[in-house]
Amino acid sequence: MQQQQQAHLALYLPEILSHIFSFLVPNHPLEDVKKKLYTNLFPCLLVNRIWNKNASRIIWKNAYFDDKQYEFNSFLKLATTLQGDITFPTPSLSSSSAFASLAIADASPKRSCSTSTISSYDIDTPECEPETFDKIDSDHLFNKLDLAVPQSARLTNYRHSLRSLTIRKIKLNSLNEPLAKIGELAVHLVHLDIYICDHFNRQTLQPFLKHHNLIYLSLAGCHLISDDSVLQVAQNCPQLEHLDLRACGQVSDISISAIAMHCPRLRHLNVGRIRDREKITIRSIGLIAKHTNASVLGLAGCEVDDTCMEALAHYRGPGLERVSVNSCLKISNPTIYAFIRHCPNLSVFEMKECALIDDWEAVAELVQRKVLLTLCDVQNKACLEWARINGRNLDLKAPLK
Repeated sequence: MQQQQQAHLALYLPEILSHIFSFLVPNHPLEDVKKKLYTNLFPCLLVNRIWNKNASRIIWKNAYFDDKQYEFNSFLKLATTLQGDITFPTPSLSSSSAFASLAIADASPKRSCSTSTISSYDIDTPECEPETFDKIDSDHLFNKLDLAVPQSARLTNYRHSLRSLTIRKIKLNSLNEPLAKIGELAVHLVHLDIYICDHFNRQTLQPFLKHHNLIYLSLAGCHLISDDSVLQVAQNCPQLEHLDLRACGQVSDISISAIAMHCPRLRHLNVGRIRDREKITIRSIGLIAKHTNASVLGLAGCEVDDTCMEALAHYRGPGLERVSVNSCLKISNPTIYAFIRHCPNLSVFEMKECALIDDWEAVAELVQRKVLLTLCDVQNKACLEWARINGRNLDLKAPLK
């Protein structure tokens, strides 16, 4: 009798499997291929428990939903699944949703094969040619392999795997309840991006904060977010590095000061706004400069002045990389000189509609340092006219959006 060949040790080790599986997913998928994002991973779910667990972790790591109705339906399924209801119909392998993998892993096979009981160390694959994997459906795979993973283990894996959740432009009040439930169950979530969701509020945010794991938090355009919400962030997110509160007009110096004192690892802060400019001043931004690792600051439309920018340049120095003060009406030439003196690594400076800046020689120094500048038409014209009169050749370049 021919002895069964022992599989390579690498096929038993979760760390190596995860690394190998990561190459089966495009790093930056294009919009037209998102539907097949995880197609190459689905067969890995059906090999054995350890393969299923590692493939599931990758599939469940990032969840993204926008304002399309079918996306919202998938979002509701995610919330229901994490609560323990995993009885959805089995989709095809071309589905973009994590529920394709979920259904493949959970559906009952039509018949058992000779490997109906599979341990974590049995490395058996369905008997089909590799080139046919993209043509077979989940029923065919189940007829080749009975994968018995306990439901409790699957749920724990799903809840622990979700690291990043993005919700964009879902303006339905019905978003809040299932989203809060996800916040309670996604215990290792580190990246939360809620973009222009009109009904998102403090009560929905709170469950995400209690795990104390958030590193990246973006609530841009969520106008119900106020100081109360951001104070909770300061108290519960000591590892926070990225905070985006653009167009959150109710947020003021009160909560941003708390962020400065409780989130020392903060590197990115954006409190840009069109209205309520008086709510963000040197009172909080000075503390951000002094007590955090801020390298990127979005202050467009805020009530900051040269004194504030000089403090920022002084405290952050070489650590400062990108600053936006578009439409900050009190910013003038001393800000430019402060950045020239203290910030050699500044790469982007947005100064659109800062009418008091008119020292184009200082601006030319930034251009010479390859700093990308954002200017309005009036500023751009004045700068180029100064260069023409003084025989200077300025290559003004704006940052990519």
